[in-house]
Amino acid sequence: MKPVFGKPTKEQLAAAEAAVREHYADKISSGVFDDWSSQIGRTFSRPLAMLPAPLALKRRRYPKQRYDALLALRTRDRGILTRRGVVNLLAFALAVDAFITPNIPQPVRNDYMIALLGQRFMRREVYSRTIMRYRSRREKTGAIRYGPNGPEELTRLVEEEVPTKEYCRIRRADLRYVGRRLWKAMEKMLLSGGRVGSEWKAMMDQVRHRAA
Repeated sequence: MKPVFGKPTKEQLAAAEAAVREHYADKISSGVFDDWSSQIGRTFSRPLAMLPAPLALKRRRYPKQRYDALLALRTRDRGILTRRGVVNLLAFALAVDAFITPNIPQPVRNDYMIALLGQRFMRREVYSRTIMRYRSRREKTGAIRYGPNGPEELTRLVEEEVPTKEYCRIRRADLRYVGRRLWKAMEKMLLSGGRVGSEWKAMMDQVRHRAA
């Protein structure tokens, strides 16, 4: 998904990560933040057995039907979320809300951060795999047979293995759905009041001050 309204710079992300670590310094040092991160990580991981083939995933029409498969794909690629991963995702959301969201017109203002968060979490837009399939073809043998219809060149049936690539594109609706579920979990676990709460607004002010 192309970030139409832009994405945070490295400096903005660094300022946001510093603000997040400072805000949760007590929770990180006491180990409480690790417990929260572990719970979020388990919530957004799925076993590899839930990952279907790309063509089977493509037949699932709605994001809710594809959700578990996408989490299994993400778990296969990057493992279970850790404390560092949760901090990075929260810092990314904070940077987007602090520097980009205020400049976005309605009605897409609130959903933009959610979609980028889902994209950041998944880190891919296409799910593909290469498998070997058998293909039959006829080839000429070079032998000539003379029959009632005249000379005919004989052919034989050959079976061979050929690599075949299957792919399924991860849709924008999928990224928004994953991002919305992820943000809801982080809101419930880490932020009182969510995006409209005083805690989140104070962190945004701190990030803007650091980046100024």
